[in-house]
Amino acid sequence: MKKKLYQCVPQDLKWKEDKMIIQSQFKKENDEICYLLGFNNYIIITKVMKVFQPQDLQQQPKKYIHLDFDIKFEILRENQVKQGDEDDSLGQIKGISLIKDLGNETITYKKYLGGEKIIKQWREYLSNRINQWQFHQMFKVYKKIGKGNFASVYLAQKIEDQKKMAIKAFSKQAAYAEEQGKEAIVNELKIMRQLNHAHIMQMHEVYETSNSLYVALELLEGGSLYDLIKEKTLLSTTQIQQIMVGVLQGLHHMHQKKIMHRDLKLENILFKQQKQMDSVVIADFGLATKVDEPVYLYYRCGTPGYVAPEVINIKDVQGHYSEVCDIFSLGLVFYLLLSGKQAFPGKSYGTVVKQNREAVIDFKIKQLQQAPSQALDLMKKMLERDPNKRVSATDCLKHPFLAEMNNQMADDFVNDSFDEIDEIGEVALRMNALNEETIKFDAFRRNAILNSPGSPGILDTKQLKQQKVIDSLNQLQMNSPLLNGKTDTFDSIPNIGTPKNKQCQNGFQQSPMIKHSQFKKSIPLQQQNQDNPLQKYSQQQKN
Repeated sequence: MKKKLYQCVPQDLKWKEDKMIIQSQFKKENDEICYLLGFNNYIIITKVMKVFQPQDLQQQPKKYIHLDFDIKFEILRENQVKQGDEDDSLGQIKGISLIKDLGNETITYKKYLGGEKIIKQWREYLSNRINQWQFHQMFKVYKKIGKGNFASVYLAQKIEDQKKMAIKAFSKQAAYAEEQGKEAIVNELKIMRQLNHAHIMQMHEVYETSNSLYVALELLEGGSLYDLIKEKTLLSTTQIQQIMVGVLQGLHHMHQKKIMHRDLKLENILFKQQKQMDSVVIADFGLATKVDEPVYLYYRCGTPGYVAPEVINIKDVQGHYSEVCDIFSLGLVFYLLLSGKQAFPGKSYGTVVKQNREAVIDFKIKQLQQAPSQALDLMKKMLERDPNKRVSATDCLKHPFLAEMNNQMADDFVNDSFDEIDEIGEVALRMNALNEETIKFDAFRRNAILNSPGSPGILDTKQLKQQKVIDSLNQLQMNSPLLNGKTDTFDSIPNIGTPKNKQCQNGFQQSPMIKHSQFKKSIPLQQQNQDNPLQKYSQQQKN
């Protein structure tokens, strides 16, 4: 049975009070004129004359579309005569189609015809709320750059504007079959659509076909913080400040929207460009959630060794905690960057979990003895066990250890870094003292490298491998599509022309309890050729 796209406007819909975001006149296929009024999460359809405010409507509208996960849109174009197999040009935009995806049932759709400028405005409005139907004709795909047991990631270029992106593709059937699979996808898309910041990985668009989902993400070419540590890169104190400020500015943006990440660790801190620490971004929002959700999708989650104590110790499924859980996780990363040691250095999964639960941290290890006093002060405040006493992202950016770097990297963060002081000279004295400590600490770490392979500031290879084992045995949650979507290997973007056959860093089977971003998920190998032009395009590039 064919189901309708529209619903009757419910009596409790306060459309006259809600803010209207966009409105336009369209022509339907039968040449009838209609008007669409776009609000935050629904569209009203009316036949009356164009209005400027909802209250100007002469009568109660009868039809509306609630913009939930089952509603998609597609850009309609004029038919284009191809000049050959290599011709990827697109026809002129002529309209937009709204679609209701009912799975195995009939798809219902309506076409609205209008000028290209209007359609592009509606595309921008809809892209921030729902997925776009179809994918194949919109992208030129060059190469698979990442893969895992269930995941495939491709380097692609959008034909319309030639913009390069990373496309993560996965099977809807496989994802939805997992426990809370669809809910996890809806949650992550909703979270990422609310975020727009230089230090947060950007999600450009989301496309769907009947079988697959394609997520177009910002192409990050600088690798991860894990990669840097694995390569034994010694980061200077200034570089550590850049990383910390960038991540904190991203967290500040998230926390203002009452969103918490809940899985900050080395692998989820990435860089836009190689060797540019100020290009740092936060990635992987598979565990992110709103602080005020009545019940969290996953209430106890994350990676042992990086989890805030209030999260790892929570026992009530309906319990809550706040966004400062991310500050604790980042504090553990900070500890590792400065000392080269993990705050919870257990050699087994059980030991690390126990240490993480107790959250007793040794700040007197020899690797931190010559660390700048301001750095230690900030670290202790970030690693405060009591979340009610822990500093916020805003407080961290104002802290003397990071304030000057925050000034240099200021984006949308309104900076009032220092508290009011009587004499401006006190600021200069404070900064000079910090610079002197920083110089001594960097020299201490450089000298240590020359004398010992397991030096301060460089995480020992055995420790790093051990943490990967801990990651693989993470027992904090039950199975979900976020686990199976993990991408185990990823080629270096600058070496895109040189295929690599990398072995998975982690030889252990993932526990059914760990959570990773849904968008590391992809099409199982046996399904990839059914509804996936990416394989075809990749093969063409090789030939």
